[in-house]
Amino acid sequence: MISARREAAATMVLERDECISPRLMELRRKIHDQEYVDNAIYRIAQVISRKLVEDPEELTFRD
Repeated sequence: MISARREAAATMVLERDECISPRLMELRRKIHDQEYVDNAIYRIAQVISRKLVEDPEELTFRD
């Protein structure tokens, strides 16, 4: 877990760079949230599982 002080420092550094889009700034903050990352992995696993059940041929490796 990231300490509040390190997170605040990281946020300050990120916010200083005005060239970065607000969307990218938001995503950078989210990747430090363990619950967000866990949920994203779970959603990806759900999509892959659904694809495997519906059309397993679609996910085969192609040469």
